[in-house]
Amino acid sequence: MATISALLTQAQTAANAGHWSQAASLFETAYQTEQSFAINQQLVTALAKTQKYTAASTYAAEFEATYLTTATNFNLYLTILLASHQFIKAHIIVVAAQQAESSWASDAKQQVVTAEAQAEQSMAQTLTVTMRQFMHLADQPVAEQTARLAAAQHLTLTKYLTAAKFLLVDPFLSQLVRVEVLYTLRAVGIDTSVQFRWFDQTELTIVPITLPAIGQDATSQQLDQTLQSTIGQTDAGQYENLQAVLPLQLMYLYPQPEKIITDADVWIKLLIARQQGVTPQNLTVAGEKMLANQLKIQEMTAELG
Repeated sequence: MATISALLTQAQTAANAGHWSQAASLFETAYQTEQSFAINQQLVTALAKTQKYTAASTYAAEFEATYLTTATNFNLYLTILLASHQFIKAHIIVVAAQQAESSWASDAKQQVVTAEAQAEQSMAQTLTVTMRQFMHLADQPVAEQTARLAAAQHLTLTKYLTAAKFLLVDPFLSQLVRVEVLYTLRAVGIDTSVQFRWFDQTELTIVPITLPAIGQDATSQQLDQTLQSTIGQTDAGQYENLQAVLPLQLMYLYPQPEKIITDADVWIKLLIARQQGVTPQNLTVAGEKMLANQLKIQEMTAELG
């Protein structure tokens, strides 16, 4: 079997000769051995040259943060996203570049808008069907919802937002999906208010771009610190298990976990007790409410199958 050095030499020779399909195959073999950005970038370039844009974008996503650090790599990533009609992801990386104050972001925004306008003309029927299917997520089983959520990434931002506003208040949709849609609106930089049916079924008025990242608000960080100080040094196995449970709970409660988690210490103690199969005793009224909400989250998760 050829060494990785030999593979890269062969791949570069093929690329230099314009044999991009052969180059892509060789770079892909090399990348399976060494997942470095340098090889990833060469592989993505070769796949783009052979118009395998979806595969190229999948590989590029593995080093997304790195692709956003230079204009050349950013433009390569943006080009393959637009060529594969991944408009929502394209908006997301443009917003990320803008927030990093990258000088190329303003031109990039116009590229996305132009590509969307072209798609609205050439793919009008497809976009309309995809939007309609997206809006009716709650009618479908979980597996089909996942597929439709993925398909919705190919919608133009205008169509995604139209459907999203409906989904955010759909009482039949799972809370996790509503949060996922809201989080996407945050990522694409929606700076106008939307209505959102929250965990307790009340409706909140929210400007998505102003929301914190999941897990980065004060309540979530306090939970992490409390979990670490409570069992982080004494029970590594249980600590790891609960580190996996907490993010899911916080997704259900996003974007206002502080309304439910009124005492981080009590929330963690309840979580540990339930993990150990112990029934908490002598709870305060606030503690009873938090226990009830932990059980509610557990039931909601079970309903997802």
